Amino acid sequence: MLTRLALVSFGERDEWYAQAHLAILTALANLPAPHEVVVTTDRPDCYRWLSGRILLRKLTPEDLVEWSGPQRFVWRIVLKALVEAALREPQAHFIYLDTDTLVRKPLDSLVAALEAGDVFLHTLESPLHARRADSHRNLWEQTRGRFSVDDKTELWNSGVVALGAQNLQLLPKALRLCDEMTAAGVESWLIEQLAQSIVYQSTGRLRAAKPFIDHYWGNKAGYNESVRKRLATVLMRGMSVEQAVEYVREHPIPQRPLRVKPRWWHRYFKRLAGAEH
Repeated sequence: MLTRLALVSFGERDEWYAQAHLAILTALANLPAPHEVVVTTDRPDCYRWLSGRILLRKLTPEDLVEWSGPQRFVWRIVLKALVEAALREPQAHFIYLDTDTLVRKPLDSLVAALEAGDVFLHTLESPLHARRADSHRNLWEQTRGRFSVDDKTELWNSGVVALGAQNLQLLPKALRLCDEMTAAGVESWLIEQLAQSIVYQSTGRLRAAKPFIDHYWGNKAGYNESVRKRLATVLMRGMSVEQAVEYVREHPIPQRPLRVKPRWWHRYFKRLAGAEH
């Protein structure tokens, strides 16, 4: 069966589009055939080089407003884009990647697990009630005893989402739960993440995609320089997409910690070095 890979990017920061290119190239290097790539974006021109290998869904300004919902929740746009991409014809297994991801291993066994009924998010963070960060404690206090949230509710990182074709209905279910939370007045940037965690956890088949895919959201500074170097090499050598796929397969970005906690003195020394503007 076809496997559909999806990415979503909107906004003006060029680094997001550079990251997306590496995410797509590493995915193409590791996806079993047959597969397709769908990119939902308000800047389709940023993907011209990939135009022969991807399908583009252009986001209009009206889409961005409508998809953010009545509460204008920006992360709802991403979840809505996942729903639309996953339900495209023909039916397919579905894998979503945040732009700041790198596929590290062949995905054959992950796709086989999707066939068998497993569902994936990137990694388990912790039970929601156990998180110490203010944002997590605040979300726990707003949702405990509501929306099926209890002491067993886990919060998973949603930078990777993977569902088999037989489980695609879980995505609109997660969107509806997200809408229920925002309509009820829950305020948190983690609502979309929690909604997907609750719905997929309810299947009893939720697994971590982390063994296959790096999600470097917590160390973008450590990875972005390597992303830029890879893309500069691709550009300078005039590579085709196929050649670039082979290049990133043979020259993977070195693995680094996926999360680095900044210290108070980092900003001070960056300022001394002229690295801040």
